[in-house]
Amino acid sequence: MTLDELADEIRTINRANGWNVFRAEEWSDEYKVPAILALVHSEVSEALEAFRLNDRTSIARAQFLEEMADVVIRVLDCVGGLTDDFDSVVRAKLDTNRKRGYRHGGKRV
Repeated sequence: MTLDELADEIRTINRANGWNVFRAEEWSDEYKVPAILALVHSEVSEALEAFRLNDRTSIARAQFLEEMADVVIRVLDCVGGLTDDFDSVVRAKLDTNRKRGYRHGGKRV
């Protein structure tokens, strides 16, 4: 299954569950994209909290993975409203990253 097919499935499930999915025409709405990004951020924060429990059991790992799945679901729901070829966007970015130097940018972490 491609990312685009997964995005379609996610958006179908979200619609069936009564959620509004992001549409390209909402791009100019000054509140919609920031709200989606805040939701992505909240899922990342929940994953961080699952990790911070300092419980290295398989239950904690499963909770962390579930939160990371929520991150992917939120992202694909959003990008699925902007393009039907996100696979190409990701592949192009991977090609760019392959060409970057070791620890490019001089960042510490």
